[in-house]
Amino acid sequence: MEDEELFLKYHEIEKKIIPIKDLLENSKDRREYKGLYKGITTVQSPLVFQPEILFIGRNPGDEDYNSLNPAENHTPLRMIGADEMGLNQLSWYEKGNSRAGKNIWKKWVEYEWYQRNQKTNNPLAKNMIDLLYEVAKLKFPKEYKHQKYHHNKAPFWYEDFGKKIMYTNLYPIASSTINDLNQIHRSLAIEKDLQHLWEESRNNEKYLNNWTVRKYFIKRVEELIDLIQPKIIVCIGITALNDLTYSDNTGSKIYLKEKRSGDLKIPLLGFSRRGNRRGQWNGLIPQLAREIVENQIR
Repeated sequence: MEDEELFLKYHEIEKKIIPIKDLLENSKDRREYKGLYKGITTVQSPLVFQPEILFIGRNPGDEDYNSLNPAENHTPLRMIGADEMGLNQLSWYEKGNSRAGKNIWKKWVEYEWYQRNQKTNNPLAKNMIDLLYEVAKLKFPKEYKHQKYHHNKAPFWYEDFGKKIMYTNLYPIASSTINDLNQIHRSLAIEKDLQHLWEESRNNEKYLNNWTVRKYFIKRVEELIDLIQPKIIVCIGITALNDLTYSDNTGSKIYLKEKRSGDLKIPLLGFSRRGNRRGQWNGLIPQLAREIVENQIR
């Protein structure tokens, strides 16, 4: 599928979120949302048709919001049709995201994602970059044998495999905590101007609630999956997996399931981050990488 066609088709999906975005932008100073709503992000990477991996998290954090001046009352938007912050690369590749910066001769210098010998800035971004390195090592063993790793140079796999990674979240509303997100969802459920949207996801439920709103957003992610047809889906965290599959998985560290998209059966991995302190994944990355490579649609 050509990039322009992909863009246009995804924009039709994204349009279903725009009324919610508009209401939040116009109401962000109301007590229901003030201090809770930190912006909207639909995808945190470029659109890719048949990506090598589609990663799905729960919702964006408040990093973009905190990096701006709150006094300007500005909330960041990362949307295909309202692109204010740029989606030219996977967000984990953004300079200064995975790896921190430092002052050099009174000038602040940010480090690149592949400078893995530098101090961690964002533990999630750091772990996901480490996972991509591990997956590439398994996918391209011959190339890895002859390529030398360099801390100041992007790896050989970046231009091909590295640019075929997508990352989105089930819920596009950025927040500082999950409790804040749940409060926003509860408030949205009773917004008079949004009632027509929730008819799609309420089914036969008598009352509109947090879950009604979440199901509306999950439907948009399912439409994205149908559009891009990823080779494998990886849910970041057990909650994202449970919500996407409408299930309750507990007890294991890694789960292997399947997501149907028309006639296509897409492998679906989910993993738990519980028990990992200070952002350390304690041996989880090599195991995850093996599961991804072994179960990808070839």
